[in-house]
Amino acid sequence: MNTEVDRKIAVILVADVVGYSKHMERDENATLKAYAECEKLLKACLKKYKGSIFNTAGDSALAEFPSAVNAVECGVAFQNDIKKRNESDKTEVKLEFRIGINMGDVVKKEGNLFGDGVNIAARLEALAQPNGISISKSVYDLVVPKTKMTFNDLGIQKVKQNEFHAFDILLEPSQKRTLKTKSNPILPIIGAVAAALLVVAGVFYLNESEKMTAKKVILSSKPLVFVSSIDSSRLSNDNKKYVESITGNVISSLSKSKSIRLVPTKTAQNFEKNEISSEQLFKNHGVKFLVSSSLLIVDKDARINIEISDLEKQQIIISSIKDFKLTGIFEFQDKVGESILSEFLVNILNQKGLYESYFSWRKVPVTPEQLLQYVNFRSELAKWTEEGYVNASTILSEMKKWPGTNRPEDWLVQDTWLNFYGMAKEKIPTNQDNLIKLKRELDKTIEIKPSPENYSGRALLSFGTGMIGCEEAIEDLKLAHRKAGNFDSYGQASIIYGRCGYTEEAAKYAKNALNLQPIDTNWLSTSRLAFRLYENNQKEEMYLLINDIMPAIDFPASILALIAYDKFIDGEDELAENYLLRAKKQGFSKKALGQAIYGKALREKVLSSLDSLDS
Repeated sequence: MNTEVDRKIAVILVADVVGYSKHMERDENATLKAYAECEKLLKACLKKYKGSIFNTAGDSALAEFPSAVNAVECGVAFQNDIKKRNESDKTEVKLEFRIGINMGDVVKKEGNLFGDGVNIAARLEALAQPNGISISKSVYDLVVPKTKMTFNDLGIQKVKQNEFHAFDILLEPSQKRTLKTKSNPILPIIGAVAAALLVVAGVFYLNESEKMTAKKVILSSKPLVFVSSIDSSRLSNDNKKYVESITGNVISSLSKSKSIRLVPTKTAQNFEKNEISSEQLFKNHGVKFLVSSSLLIVDKDARINIEISDLEKQQIIISSIKDFKLTGIFEFQDKVGESILSEFLVNILNQKGLYESYFSWRKVPVTPEQLLQYVNFRSELAKWTEEGYVNASTILSEMKKWPGTNRPEDWLVQDTWLNFYGMAKEKIPTNQDNLIKLKRELDKTIEIKPSPENYSGRALLSFGTGMIGCEEAIEDLKLAHRKAGNFDSYGQASIIYGRCGYTEEAAKYAKNALNLQPIDTNWLSTSRLAFRLYENNQKEEMYLLINDIMPAIDFPASILALIAYDKFIDGEDELAENYLLRAKKQGFSKKALGQAIYGKALREKVLSSLDSLDS
């Protein structure tokens, strides 16, 4: 047996599509076509600079080069080609790429390359910004004397088990950023204006000792945001006045959102005092996202650079620059708070697609404050309670005061949903006149904009009020998903297919909806998918979905009751009683459980069994 290992030094380039799965969810065929076009551009660059692909993974490519200079020039040329492609009005799907380049030891086996040389190139790709290129020091040392490119030193970085010195190639000045090196704690942040830590998995309790030892991490669906104080050491004495109250303004802005929570100020101060590292924040305290902002002031112009990092993946996922005029201290502080809030609402809470769809008719741009009202309006509707109806009505009244929204059709979609809500909660009479009015409004939404959410909305509301049956509703769903849908259309399709007895289709669309909502506030999408999986006899998959989040303090009472039933029919009475007890503590309602189960036979069996268990 031949045990000789074929080793060599190689220059490796890794290119990967940013957000590929989201593009595929929206429009699979168009995304595949777009990737083929980008792949053609990459192969042309590889041919020119003598690179060769040795591995692919659907949305990424790994290539080997004979020289570091060739690899870097190929990466820059490819990113420039992609930029030109995306700027074209004819480009339907605009794909972005990250690129990592490393030179190191590799092992050749069956035409493929393995080893640290490849692994670090992949880590550099993950570290790179969208449309950016990150390289290792081994590549930097070779290319810096032979090119006229601009580089940004990122220092020593550690991604998973790999540690390396990284540099960004600055294709444009806005790509300049600062990352914490391995040797320094992540807080306090040099030159930071404000920072927030977003915790996907909830609140934590801390003692006040200098070691900041975590007592307990409690899971929750609502992200917890940490706002750090501002380091004003890089500002002149005259400009320091602009940062004195920004932290408070950021906290005030973020507190308006019902989808996030904030770390108490005293706890935040202790974090900074004890210089908690990013690794500790993630591992010990459950922190997933870090949002940091750096400030530059020149005369009356200010520029804020906002970065959002995923501490679990150890990479920057969002980087944006906003320019302001220093017209006044308070106005400037408000704009900083609104900018950070906007990044949370549009990007982290994944409202961008719906935001663009619902407000594409507006000639006046939607402000962060207005977007917040829209997000809160949706949150109240999702409660499906009388209180939610009243709150949603109040918020919509305020939204109708937005400038440039004086036409009746401007709010037709929101009015239609609120009218349906009112009928369902018996706040509006469900008579023939109101049903005809609702049907006319639903048809009008399609006439104004034949979008996926408008087709699925017409299907659901018409079906829910009994104006149409399953067959007609499903025809609307087919129109909604001729190409690709969005979070709303997939969720609404899941309800209709489930109510009509198509359990497999219901589970599929519920899964699509959850995949488009990375932050699932109150576990609403998770709950919907859990019930659809159970009804489709996918019990094992349901438990895989919820196992990690079952300890959450806001875990849905209805799912706990469903689990109680499942344990009861399996003869595990003690476990069943414990789950039912916890469901009651969470505010369990038989009515809510009955509404969550679409199949009549299963619904009656579950409710009857829980009555027996409770007796």
